[in-house]
Amino acid sequence: MVERSDKRNLSPEEIRALHPADLADLFERAAPDQHRIILGLLDREGRAELLIHLDGQERRDFIERSSTADLAGLIVALDSDDAADLLGDLKEHTAVRVLERLDRTDPDDAQEVRALLDYPEDSAGGLMQSEIASITYGATADEALQALRASQDDADSMHFIFVTDRQKRFIGVVPMVRLALAAPDSGIASIFEPKFIDVQASVDQEEVAQIFAKYDIISLAVVDEEERLLGRIMVDDVIEVLGEEADEDAFLMVGSDPEELVYQDSALRVAMIRLPWLLLNLAGSIGTGGLLWAFQATLMDTIALISFVPVITAMAGNVGAQSSMIMIRNFASGRAVMRSGWRHFGRESLTGLIIGVPCGLILGVAATLWHGEPAIGLIVALSLFLVMSVSAAIGGVAPSLFRAIGVDPAIAAGPMVTTANDLIGILIYMLIAGAVLSATS
Repeated sequence: MVERSDKRNLSPEEIRALHPADLADLFERAAPDQHRIILGLLDREGRAELLIHLDGQERRDFIERSSTADLAGLIVALDSDDAADLLGDLKEHTAVRVLERLDRTDPDDAQEVRALLDYPEDSAGGLMQSEIASITYGATADEALQALRASQDDADSMHFIFVTDRQKRFIGVVPMVRLALAAPDSGIASIFEPKFIDVQASVDQEEVAQIFAKYDIISLAVVDEEERLLGRIMVDDVIEVLGEEADEDAFLMVGSDPEELVYQDSALRVAMIRLPWLLLNLAGSIGTGGLLWAFQATLMDTIALISFVPVITAMAGNVGAQSSMIMIRNFASGRAVMRSGWRHFGRESLTGLIIGVPCGLILGVAATLWHGEPAIGLIVALSLFLVMSVSAAIGGVAPSLFRAIGVDPAIAAGPMVTTANDLIGILIYMLIAGAVLSATS
């Protein structure tokens, strides 16, 4: 009906019955004139939920078509964390105007959103929402229910009532099922569960995701340095974080950036994102050519050595990528710490030695049979063995080193380390070739 622009038979109830994610899929497939039909059938809350589920260009178009008053109204209809995310997507001057309008119309909402904007987007504070129901330790179940009723607009997403002491420090939770079954005069102390985990607002979102995975929880309290309760993080936000982190790692490992997902409709923006990594790769390739030129005398003496250069560089890159990928996934899943990083380095070094033996022997025999010169077979066998061993070691230690200096470890599987392995591989190959040829001449 939307595609036919059939306004008469399309009712608001049918549109509102769709889940916001399904409505976003419909919106993204529809033409611009059909967008107006859909938006005309949605109330403010429906448009706000639709906006949160839109991605990429459709989301930007929606924002650009909305007035300051419309955006302010959408922010009021959203949970505080989603409202902060929306403001973060706006151009700075637009965000300022929207906040100024909120200051006049909904000062409490404006204050909540401003507080969340103080935290980095990729931190626990940037993920949290301030809508929580809390009660002090000395209260009763009936008072807890009253607190819940006071937060009824957000009650559908509340699984616990958070419990604090008199200094507002987080000490535990009361699950809804316990609260529902408790007698009204029951003390919170008799039904609450002491806290076993919380997270400070400054913690990185990747660590937050690891906490959710480790403890299999659906909600996590966020506190300040003095353990005072600030808000909560919901599991749906963490699922988004896992997707974002996976996207980021995938893009970095191929020499790109997650911003490609935002600007995928602009070839120029995508090209500018990829270009720096490709220029780095180009510089490394020029360096590889420079090494070959520096050893031209060795190559001229035995021209057959040139035919094995692609084998050496390809195997170096592949082994290094395998080794670094395992370590990156260990970091992403929370299974690795710095000391296990060095343990991984030792294991990968040994693994490189083991797999280098059969690969080197196979290539050495093939080279001898192909060119009929045992010296060439010895050169390529020793070279491949050492190159694979060294590349595995580099791939094992690089993610830990990048992480130690505050750089995303996923870069270790990208063009930077791959190019470094190529250069090292060619250098090893040429040095061994020179040594063997000198010894056999």
